[in-house]
Amino acid sequence: MKPSILLTTPLLAICLAAPAMAGSQVLLPPQQGDLVPTVLQARTATPRPAQPITATPELRVELAPLHVSWPLPHDAALESQPAPFARDSREYWRDVSASELRFGLSLPLSAPGAIIRLSPGNAAVGKLDPAGVQLQLGRQSLNANAASRQLADAAALHAAGMDVPAASLVMQLRPELGSGVATLRVPAANGRYVVHVYEPQSPFTATAKADRGDLLQGQSVHVRVALQDQDRELPLSSVGGLLRAPDGSSTSLTFRRQADGSFAADVSPRGIQGTPGLWEVHGFTVGRDSAGHEIRRDTTTVFAAAAPVARLSGLASTARATDHGIDIAFGVTARADSRYAVSAVLYGRADDGSMVPAAFAQSAAWLPAGDGQLTLHYDPVSLQGIGAPYELHDLLLQDQPAVGLLERRALAMRFIAP
Repeated sequence: MKPSILLTTPLLAICLAAPAMAGSQVLLPPQQGDLVPTVLQARTATPRPAQPITATPELRVELAPLHVSWPLPHDAALESQPAPFARDSREYWRDVSASELRFGLSLPLSAPGAIIRLSPGNAAVGKLDPAGVQLQLGRQSLNANAASRQLADAAALHAAGMDVPAASLVMQLRPELGSGVATLRVPAANGRYVVHVYEPQSPFTATAKADRGDLLQGQSVHVRVALQDQDRELPLSSVGGLLRAPDGSSTSLTFRRQADGSFAADVSPRGIQGTPGLWEVHGFTVGRDSAGHEIRRDTTTVFAAAAPVARLSGLASTARATDHGIDIAFGVTARADSRYAVSAVLYGRADDGSMVPAAFAQSAAWLPAGDGQLTLHYDPVSLQGIGAPYELHDLLLQDQPAVGLLERRALAMRFIAP
């Protein structure tokens, strides 16, 4: 028995190291950063609230199969794992009552030329009169007309393409007024208001960044919130936040102070709802500059979450198509009826021996629960200028009606020939 083991072990090692031959294929093991479901879940219906927070348009699901492909430039720079969304924020919001505005609302301004938008919660209160909006900054006390370099009402903003509540008033402060803590007063305020402060000239920005842009139910995303003074980070004093679901509902988040002065939270949706869309993490930050002046910033990041209702079986087959292109069929195991889509980028060996992208292909079809199949077709035009061995990059499996990413593999397969 020992000689047999000695002979077969090197042969097995060679087979495992070499790219797969034509015919039946096994997907490569997941790499770090890949999204691969381990346990499938049946889709659960989410109870509809008695009073929906937002109106959801009726979702129409296409049932006809779809197959598309197109060639790619061989020097195309492709990202198989897109960076999570991150945006520098120079703004903050305050949701306040009429009594707060009548008394005087403190607004920290870290730079001259701030833009302040005042929006009544109820448009029935009517258009705000700039003469009745007062601003005190330092020793100066002015109405909105005198304090503003520019003024705009809701009609002007709508004409410029901005979607703002009716009866809104926006004022850009004159730069010579400087910065500091401004006090905003509206003696005739009625109801609730949203006050939005944007500081385009400020060097201070806050950023919320997630460590991933997609997750499956049961997983969590790590969100870090930091305050920057240009290219230097400043410690934050406090961070509050909430998680807003695609249907508009929200839950509070607890951010923890980190050793470097930032704050972080591990965010996990309690349940993936039936409403398609992105989940939003909102952070409300307070920090201070080197002189001890308060800096306020609100920041947002987003991620997509999906219920793991299907996955790739791990098996595939390659074949020469009737048009002399390449067909790659993937096994799909589903726990729920839905329209699923598979897509990937085919790489091949160029004349100089390097591996280059050749073509993108996608296939979508309605699959019942159970074991099914989706096939990618790469036409012969896409194969010009490349040869074996081939690689399959950025393999995705999506649940189209739920707008959910179920599986992503940066490098999914290697094979010699169809």
